[in-house]
Amino acid sequence: MKKVLPICAVPAFLVAASPVFAQNPSPPTPLRPEVSISVHDYAGVSAPLLTAAEGQAREIFRRAGLETVWLNCSPKLEKHEPESCYFADATHLTLKISPRAMNAQVRGRIDVLGTSYPDEQGAGYFAYVFYDRVRELAQRRTLGHALLADVMAHEIGHLLLGSNSHSLSGIMCAHWEAEQLRNVAEGVMSFAPAESRLMRERLLARQSAQAKLAPGAPQQETLTAVSAAPR
Repeated sequence: MKKVLPICAVPAFLVAASPVFAQNPSPPTPLRPEVSISVHDYAGVSAPLLTAAEGQAREIFRRAGLETVWLNCSPKLEKHEPESCYFADATHLTLKISPRAMNAQVRGRIDVLGTSYPDEQGAGYFAYVFYDRVRELAQRRTLGHALLADVMAHEIGHLLLGSNSHSLSGIMCAHWEAEQLRNVAEGVMSFAPAESRLMRERLLARQSAQAKLAPGAPQQETLTAVSAAPR
């Protein structure tokens, strides 16, 4: 069942994003666990834009105390794609950038920017970004790569936090209005401290045990932008 929370309106965060992305991230530690993310770009996102978006998403997770390794798996690179592009488990997630929404549940909703499929046990491997909606909103609001970065971080957040993980503020807010889009533009969208702590704890548990997924059908979590329609 799709979870929908009330429209979110929160003040701007005080944490500023660093404009410089680390080229050599520190190795994972007990306080900074690591997750790998295979990015399958089926929408033809330009390489500079995707690189910038991944760099900003990496910083968002670093502020939350996690290291992320982004592995680009483009259809253009089929002859050279590593096997890890087609491998997913509790510490190696998959993010697919689709040209448009394919799921019948959200295909007709232009406000839905992405979706993911975690289960109630906090396990899930696959997340999706709908690039036509992200690109249109980013162009209209002059958000550049920042919107793609924050949507990617939001959907990966669901895979680490589990279902029912939408919040009333911050990057995990279910509905992004003008206030949230201003935070996107300023680079201050972040995970809440409790969300950051939970992601670290769950990822550390996954790394140490690689526990089997609990049975149960995954639920769908969607991110919407309430101001996607022209004002």
